[in-house]
Amino acid sequence: MSLETIIQNFGLPGVVVGTVIEGDAIAFLGGVIAHRGILSFPGVVLAAALGAALIDLVLFLVGRHAGQRPFVQRQLARGPVLALRDRLERYPVPAILGFRFIYGMKSAGAILIGTTRIGWLRFVLLDAVGVLLWALVLVGLGYGAGTAIAAAFGRLKLHLHLAIAVAMFLVAVAALGQVLHRRRKQTGERQ
Repeated sequence: MSLETIIQNFGLPGVVVGTVIEGDAIAFLGGVIAHRGILSFPGVVLAAALGAALIDLVLFLVGRHAGQRPFVQRQLARGPVLALRDRLERYPVPAILGFRFIYGMKSAGAILIGTTRIGWLRFVLLDAVGVLLWALVLVGLGYGAGTAIAAAFGRLKLHLHLAIAVAMFLVAVAALGQVLHRRRKQTGERQ
């Protein structure tokens, strides 16, 4: 059975489940696969958004029902989470819409929001907008990467195309990590 057949068999439900487990990478690779025409771009966007919304709701409920537990409180005491807590108090709508775009905040952000007085229905509605925007960005980046790979190397076998896309994704994540590390270090030196 070829990789293409496996992807076609699991299709969009596979994107939903994969996004629950590892959101950014799966949404990005879903975009690469959509570029190849194996799955539809709008379908991948909606499947990735659904998976992200499901895990966000679960984590929101963890915050709501276990937010005072010591293991949860330790996660919520980290620096970036504290900054998000301040934004949530002052600007709840943009904070809910944008927490997933802050590197390393997707899980902790949803848990933190669950510990606040924000109602679950308001969270679900705002989160739906946020995950759709997130999915459009990540799937779009994957689609663009697929286009760039095809332009640079021609039509490759799917596994090679995906391997190059994974390498591109990892390089981008590493570069983002370095930029954020430098920024934190510079901020720490100024204080």
